[in-house]
Amino acid sequence: MQLTVKDAGAFAVLTLQGELHAGHAGELKDCLRRLLGYVGRLIVNCEKVTGVDAACLRILCSAYRVSQNLQKEFSVAGHSPELFREAVKTS
Repeated sequence: MQLTVKDAGAFAVLTLQGELHAGHAGELKDCLRRLLGYVGRLIVNCEKVTGVDAACLRILCSAYRVSQNLQKEFSVAGHSPELFREAVKTS
């Protein structure tokens, strides 16, 4: 997994690349927590994600719930619904 952050002050774009699996869960969680701590809007770009497991999918869902509690905008863009469905099936 590769993480790239473009920070524009009030919002940020987190671009994820490669396989998102349990071994990357801590890094993903820490990055999302840090970004939601200071931006008003976070976009997670999953266009170049080639695989995702249930652990990372849960982290993305949790980040969404946290953003709602903090009254911040959170969206996932460019994702493949098939990859996300497969993660749900295998959980």
